[in-house]
Amino acid sequence: MALYKSATMAGMKGRPPTPKHILQLRGSKHAKNREELGTKPTSMEPPPWLKPRAKEIFGNVVEWMERMGTLAESDGNVITRYAVVYTQWEFAAQKLQELDLTHVEVTNNDGSLRFTRACGVAAQAKDCGDQLRHLEAVLGLTPSDRTRLGYNTTKVEADPAEELFNKRSG
Repeated sequence: MALYKSATMAGMKGRPPTPKHILQLRGSKHAKNREELGTKPTSMEPPPWLKPRAKEIFGNVVEWMERMGTLAESDGNVITRYAVVYTQWEFAAQKLQELDLTHVEVTNNDGSLRFTRACGVAAQAKDCGDQLRHLEAVLGLTPSDRTRLGYNTTKVEADPAEELFNKRSG
C-alpha cells in the first residue's frame, strides 16, 4: 500500500484530459483511447425529495448542459449535489446580507480580545462556495472551465473591427 496518493488519485490536479473530439481534430493517436462524454439522456428529472428552489436550479443546469452538448446520463447525481449546495450557499449569502456580520469576537474573562472567528453563516457560505466552485469546474459551468475542457462553444460577441470592414466593403 502506497503512503502517498498519485496525482490522479488525489483529485483534480493539473490540467483536465482533452476531450475526444478535440484530440480527433488535432489528429492525435490518443483519441481512440479516450472515452466519450457518455450517453445522452432522453430526459433528466430532479429527484422528488428536492425542495422547489433546488429543483429550479437542477432544471437550469440541465438546460445549460443540454445547450452546451455536454449532458450525460451519469451527470444526474452531480447536478443534484450542485442544486443542493447552491441553495445552501444562497441561504447563507442572503442571511449575511441581512446580518451584515461576518466575524464574531471571542474575548477573555477580563474583556480583552482572545480571537475572532467567522460566524456560522459566513463559514457556511465559504464552505458551500468552495464546493460550488469544484462542482462548476466538473460540470463546465464557467467560461474558463468550458474553454479549458474544450467544449465546442461559440463566442457571440461581435468584433467592432469586423463590422467596420463589412461596412467599407459593402
